[in-house]
Amino acid sequence: MPERGDAPDRFERAILDALQDDARLSVQDLAQRIGLSSSPTWRRLKALEERGIIRGYVALVDAAALGHGQCVFAHVTLAKHDREGVAEFERVIGRRDEVLECFSTTGQADYLLRVVVRDAQHYERFLQEAVFSCPAVQQIHSNFALREVKFSVKVPTGL
Repeated sequence: MPERGDAPDRFERAILDALQDDARLSVQDLAQRIGLSSSPTWRRLKALEERGIIRGYVALVDAAALGHGQCVFAHVTLAKHDREGVAEFERVIGRRDEVLECFSTTGQADYLLRVVVRDAQHYERFLQEAVFSCPAVQQIHSNFALREVKFSVKVPTGL
């Protein structure tokens, strides 16, 4: 079995592929799918969790089905890059449920946010409460998604 920091072996990659398709698989079903018995499958699964390769298990929820029909990509540029300003912005954004993802980026903007909201008014309220109230923010450029062409959370494992 690989040690911490080692690349996943072919069975571990098969476990990752199977769980990314269906995280509700039992150890027995997972073992059958990858061609191992239950005990070594369970040990490999626990090792993947302990090494942080598997970060957790979630249900994928349709945002539109819950009334969050608008997806907005927000490119945020900071005016101040001091520790306090950056920390405050990241703290505020980290607390907002509308923000599904936030990346510190290179290029014209300092951050890229993926935000889900009910409508334009909800997005405006989000901007007023979270973004414009943060003194470190210089500007924001928003792009409303017209439609989803591809969505995946499945990370390639090399299989």
